[in-house]
Amino acid sequence: MAATGSVFEIILQWSRNKPDWQRDALRRIVAKRTLDADDHQELALLCKRGCGFPGIEVTPSPLGAEHVPSMATAGEKVALTSIRDVMGVNRLAPGQELSFEPDGITIVYGDNGVGKSGYARILKRACRARSPGEILPNAFGGGADAGSATIGCVVSGDPIAPLAWTAAGSPHAILSSVSVFDRECGMVHVRERNEVAFRPFGLDIPDELAGVCQAIRTALTAEQGAVEQARDSAFTEPAFGSGTRVGRLLGALAPGTDLGPLEKLSNLSAEERARLRRLEEDLARDLVRASGEQRELARAVRRLSEELDRVFGAVSDAELAQLAALAGTARSKRSAASLAAERAFGGSALKGVGEATWRALWDAARHYSEHVAYEGHDFPRTDAEAVCVLCHQPISEGTGDLKLIFEEFVTADSEREARKAEVAYEEALGKLSGLSLRMSGFPLRRQLSVTHPDVAAAILRGLATVRLRRWICTRALADRGAGPMPVVAAGIIGTLTTLADDTQAYAKELLTAVDPAGRVRLVAERDELRDRALLEALLPKARIEMARLSELAGLKDCLSEMATNAITTLGNTIADKVITPKVRDRFQEEIQKLAAHRVRVDIVRSGGRYGSPQYQVRLFANERAKVGEILSEGEQTCVALAAFLTELATAAHGSTLVFDDPVSSLDHRWRRKVAERLVEEGGVRQIIVFTHDLVFLNDLHALSIDGRIPVSLISLTHTSAGAGVVNQGLPWIGAKVRERLDALEKDARAAKVLYDDNRDDEYGAAASHFFSRLRSTWERALEEVAFNCVIQRHRDYISTKDLRKVASLTVANVEDFAAGFKRCCNQTEAHDPSPGRNAAPLRPDELLKAVGDLRAWVDQLREQQKGV
Repeated sequence: MAATGSVFEIILQWSRNKPDWQRDALRRIVAKRTLDADDHQELALLCKRGCGFPGIEVTPSPLGAEHVPSMATAGEKVALTSIRDVMGVNRLAPGQELSFEPDGITIVYGDNGVGKSGYARILKRACRARSPGEILPNAFGGGADAGSATIGCVVSGDPIAPLAWTAAGSPHAILSSVSVFDRECGMVHVRERNEVAFRPFGLDIPDELAGVCQAIRTALTAEQGAVEQARDSAFTEPAFGSGTRVGRLLGALAPGTDLGPLEKLSNLSAEERARLRRLEEDLARDLVRASGEQRELARAVRRLSEELDRVFGAVSDAELAQLAALAGTARSKRSAASLAAERAFGGSALKGVGEATWRALWDAARHYSEHVAYEGHDFPRTDAEAVCVLCHQPISEGTGDLKLIFEEFVTADSEREARKAEVAYEEALGKLSGLSLRMSGFPLRRQLSVTHPDVAAAILRGLATVRLRRWICTRALADRGAGPMPVVAAGIIGTLTTLADDTQAYAKELLTAVDPAGRVRLVAERDELRDRALLEALLPKARIEMARLSELAGLKDCLSEMATNAITTLGNTIADKVITPKVRDRFQEEIQKLAAHRVRVDIVRSGGRYGSPQYQVRLFANERAKVGEILSEGEQTCVALAAFLTELATAAHGSTLVFDDPVSSLDHRWRRKVAERLVEEGGVRQIIVFTHDLVFLNDLHALSIDGRIPVSLISLTHTSAGAGVVNQGLPWIGAKVRERLDALEKDARAAKVLYDDNRDDEYGAAASHFFSRLRSTWERALEEVAFNCVIQRHRDYISTKDLRKVASLTVANVEDFAAGFKRCCNQTEAHDPSPGRNAAPLRPDELLKAVGDLRAWVDQLREQQKGV
């Protein structure tokens, strides 16, 4: 990879063919510098998404040109003029405008909590600093959710349209060349108390990306182990055999396996299930005995088939049609006999002669006569000795003739044929009615319901159909109406015949299985059927196993993307561009300016970490020394600032530098050196400094004045409107004497309003506060004017060059000081007045006169000093 362009251009170009999750990680690193566990978790999800994991809703936002700082055009100079219209940023008050000196140094002073960090974070985010931080809305009140502001700037001295900035939007390209330095982006950090690592802006990005890869690798490896352990025991301790078709297919499961063949094998027919049961039972028994039982079963099935064939045949359409024909014949012949009887007995005194009831009576009388009453005599006996077998009365001549007529009728052809037809019909109907259809008459069906439930069910349905056909037939014959005739299901007899044949064949198989080779064949068949039967429970587990294997394959793909080889190449490329001999020489120059000979350090290569090159800050005198224990925090700040300025020295532009609290109380030995270097830089570009350190502020201010560098002093305060309220100049504690005198005159005029309104209590408090501040101003005038700042509290040097001006001080000056100071002491509440006096406060005109006396004292001393 050719090292062309800036560091960020190299990173951006390198990332274009990398996985989306790495590009998203780079964007986060550029924005946040250090990623946390939530970032690692989201990036792991993005990696999974890229490797085909379904159901992941997180989408990547790859690093783009809009996310990285870009160098301004050669010779182009961007300077900031203001920040205004701030909304939704921390607790910053609305309606404020923070203005900057475009051609010099702007010092923004404020104690902790007054809004410095809010304005600084706006610049960090807008200018794409190394550690921009997070913009938070007002935690104590409502307001805009996303921070916004308007930023004014000039480019090469020409004003441009104000830039609208929002925390949720992308940084503006024009502001990308504005650099921000704070203690987080110092490019120096201490590792394990014995090593100071040098991480130039950009070189730490591959290092952080490699760390992200390691963190995600650890998480994915743990997840991989859990997924590997999640394999179902159905596959770790399989119940299926490895040699069956089912076993071979399940043993070869992979993420893309087609389960169609297994699903097909899982569909066992009832016959296959029955055969499996028989094989399992019989292979566990004496095969000779089992074979005999199967032969006996085959015979029983054949008997059942024959019996059912007889039963089904009894209600066949042909049999029922024949029965119906017999019934018709009987009815027609009976009709003919009845007609003959009507002709013969039409004049009978009684009805029904010749009909069925009468015939039954006549037949009974004949039987009684021939076998009991007149055995050996023809019926009817009509001689003189005979008695009627029906009424037991003597037979008269007419009665005897009538009986002969009756008997002649009964024995006539029509009656005989009718009787014969009726007997034939009754015999056929009796045969149908006497057909045995009870389930107990077919005991084998119960056994078949276990081994062959489909066959048993067919038998049951067939017998039920036979019953229904018989019932319908008998109702129809009795002229009681009937529904449609159901059909006996075809194939039952054939099924039983096949079953008998199969059972007979199975009996032979069992007999041949007495031989080892035959047994092996049956065992193999049993195993195939058994494993197929297991598929009903195994198929859902197979789908889960495929998902598990797919997840493992995806995790393997994810882990392959955690390799840091390409990151190694990127880190080395950036290192070759950033850590050049020219840069190292410039670093030495900056160290000399900031720390002179007290901090003699160099930048050296110190191996790598996960492929990312590492550089150390080491002492010239002793390379083995524990630099982290030797360099103080202030010295580390010097090294960090030197590295920051070294990098900017290689840029082709002179755009603004912003410093957010660059020094602290721990840096007191180096404050002036830092101030000198910033003032020097202020001669070639705009410098903006946010600080809470008054000593550092005074050094910056004094050095700027001495160097004729334009300087602007701004202080921030916190009021009821919110934080970040802008005030020109310094607050009271840091203000010069002339600024304090102007403020005191304003206080005196404000107190006069209270006095004129007769608000005595408020005026008394205002007057007391006025004299307290006037007294402190007399003291500040003594330090600043009388002693001409030769000695200044908390300053780490004495300005001897102005010592001669102290000689202008006279006794009269001292007496005037004492008088003015005493007047303040008498009026301030710092001293408890006598309760007996209860003196009224001085009038407003006296307050103004007191300010005028101090102003006159200051002017007189400055005039006297000019003559020394």
